[in-house]
Amino acid sequence: MARSRTKNVSINTAVALFAQIINLLVNFAARTVFIRTLGADYLGVNGLFANVLTILSFAELGIGHAIVFSMYKPLAVGDNDKLGSLMRLYKKAYNTIGFVVAGCGLCVAPFLDYVIKDKPDIAENMTLLYLLFLFNTVASYFFVYKKSIIIADQKSYITVIVTEGVHILQVAAQIVFLYLTNDFVLFLVTQILCTLINNIIASVIANRLYPFLKNRSKPLDKSESKNIFKNVRALAVYKFGSVILNGTDNILVSALVGVTEVGLVSNYTLLNASCKTILSKITEGFTASIGNLNAIGDDSKKYEVFNKIFFITSWLYGFASVGLLTVTTPFINAWIGSEYLLDDLTAFGIVAGFFVNGVHYAAYTYRTTLGLFVQGKVAPLAAAILNLVLSVLMCKWIGLAGIFIATPIARMLTTGIVDPVLIYRRIFKKNVMLYYLQYFGYVALFTGIGAVCWYLNSLINIGGWIGVIIRVMLVTVVFNLIMIVIFARTKMFKELFKSLLSVVSRKKKKQ
Repeated sequence: MARSRTKNVSINTAVALFAQIINLLVNFAARTVFIRTLGADYLGVNGLFANVLTILSFAELGIGHAIVFSMYKPLAVGDNDKLGSLMRLYKKAYNTIGFVVAGCGLCVAPFLDYVIKDKPDIAENMTLLYLLFLFNTVASYFFVYKKSIIIADQKSYITVIVTEGVHILQVAAQIVFLYLTNDFVLFLVTQILCTLINNIIASVIANRLYPFLKNRSKPLDKSESKNIFKNVRALAVYKFGSVILNGTDNILVSALVGVTEVGLVSNYTLLNASCKTILSKITEGFTASIGNLNAIGDDSKKYEVFNKIFFITSWLYGFASVGLLTVTTPFINAWIGSEYLLDDLTAFGIVAGFFVNGVHYAAYTYRTTLGLFVQGKVAPLAAAILNLVLSVLMCKWIGLAGIFIATPIARMLTTGIVDPVLIYRRIFKKNVMLYYLQYFGYVALFTGIGAVCWYLNSLINIGGWIGVIIRVMLVTVVFNLIMIVIFARTKMFKELFKSLLSVVSRKKKKQ
């Protein structure tokens, strides 16, 4: 089973990484055309409405996480009847959610003026654009439920290929339409159609991989349904807090500063989101395998794997964060010009949020795959409230940067404490200070490496794309070389390196 998990992780990770590199290039091509043809005001509207609809997604209530968690054991033991019953419940739930989101979204429409400080200079009706964004969000809930069994079965590479393939076609069509028509409405309609196509293709593939899904399944036992919805109620609170925490920055920027600044920020968050997406696809390759391990493994093995994943994700997000801090400004300057630059403090706040959220992956994933849904359910809600208060206060104090610096502070003081405490006390039966010693040790190390990279970066006087490439190479070599020198002799590094060589060796033998 361990070998199977390793194989699944390597396949999922390799496919996801390749797909996201392609996706990254496609997204930047699309953003470049968007800015050249429509401008900063449309960019701000795009970012604002995307944020509003992110908040409405709390209606999903965490049902997906609860049901995917329930699938790990049936998949491990081959209980197709239980899987069919779970998918029946999932379908009913997601169809209902789609209609609930539509209803909530329509109720929000009359209040759009309250979240837009300065009206953007655009030709289209703002309400029409919002409704198109809403329809795309609603469309994402139909047919999508069958993706869950593919992901839970450690085959997420299939959904990645489908999603990224459709996305590339979508972006290509949008680029053509923007060049030919400059029509934002057509741009959004294309997005809606591709959302539906993506979900339908994934549904067809799931039916072929798991033929029993086409059979009429029995409803779950009342006791099992009750247990799932007990988790759902806990996840509902968690989900609500999470979307408020993650989904309000652009709304706050629009309401407190202006919608044009939302567009400027969105270029920075695009870079961060692109890195996050690539890294999350790498780490998501672990998730189903962690779920499988936590369903049948012993506590000592769980703790060993946790420390390895914590080390890997910290390294990855530390490297990406240092890279973003040193390369983002010259990148945007070379890409779209100095008029789209933000101040260094705001850029730091955006990257800090990226880092804190990413390094938390190991603790969050273990908590969810171990089924600790009820415990700690209010932590994101507390984080959301703290974030809103800090964002308003810090925006008055230091301006735009305060909104983004507030988010990682709120996260660290809430979920950053609760999740590690839960898994260390309840699962590992160890002192949680072991976690925090590692966490702040990594932070101190990355800060030191970042200072070195920042200093070396300041010595480079070359501008344009050549300067960007030199800076990327410098950060890549310096950061990773220092990490290898520090950790090369540790047991964990040797084991991870050995596992990597084993995976590469097996692939060569197959070839």
